[in-house]
Amino acid sequence: MNSSKIAIIADIHGILPSLEAVVKDIQSDPPDEIIVAGDFLGGPQSQQVLDVLQGLGCRFILGNGELNMLKMREGTAPDEWWTHRQFDLGRWIYRHLTDAIFSFLTQLPMQYIVHPPSTDPICVVHGAPWDAYKLVFPREDPDVLRRALRMIKEDMLVFAHNHLPDVIYLDGKLAVNPGSVSNNLNGDTRASYATLIYQHGQWQPQLHYVSYNLQEVVSIFKQTGFLEENGPLARAFLESILTGKNTAIDYINFAFQAAKEAGHKDLNAVPDEIWLSTADSFPWKYRF
Repeated sequence: MNSSKIAIIADIHGILPSLEAVVKDIQSDPPDEIIVAGDFLGGPQSQQVLDVLQGLGCRFILGNGELNMLKMREGTAPDEWWTHRQFDLGRWIYRHLTDAIFSFLTQLPMQYIVHPPSTDPICVVHGAPWDAYKLVFPREDPDVLRRALRMIKEDMLVFAHNHLPDVIYLDGKLAVNPGSVSNNLNGDTRASYATLIYQHGQWQPQLHYVSYNLQEVVSIFKQTGFLEENGPLARAFLESILTGKNTAIDYINFAFQAAKEAGHKDLNAVPDEIWLSTADSFPWKYRF
């Protein structure tokens, strides 16, 4: 009997070199289906990334990044997203998306049930079954994963969003996180994805790690204007890619702390002068 094989990729964030490396690895033993578990947009090459994925005939769900773009399109985004330098990166991405991309996004679901013939069904989400923005950290807080597994009918959950590849068996169910194609946050700078093969009456998960040219990503950030035009957050994003650490959230927290020390309270966004000047005192690891 032929076995079913599914590849799961997620959190590409508009980075083409890592995606191309992953696609090459996937195609060395092609699956029956490739599922993109959200956040395929969000970087300097969002259009090119989407072109590749659509050319492969992938099935997509929305991630929080795509939902953010739809909020901006629909006029429901917070005012700060349009006015503060902290959100330069999001505005840059928004400006570079076409009407065709937005039309595509409006057709995508929040989750997808995979059920090839003669297999058990799988629920695929981006963050959690109840919220694509929800970060699930099974090793730190297994009760959140328990809640997620209880919410679905299926015995297997695929989730992403936290950029931490993992396979977890919990309460008789299976959860798989493919990690990030562009930016894992476990200290490993390789891209990752997952494959699921149905054998002996159950899904067999495997995580795959793929090296790619990090300096090519640096060049792309510079050549596209993404690094220069989007300020500290673009720099933090790039440093995160190069280190496998969450430099972006570190910078955001650092800037909010600086704003608090300057006397600002109850902020939804860091004042521009503090957001930009904080870059002078933040402990960067790279100079670009």
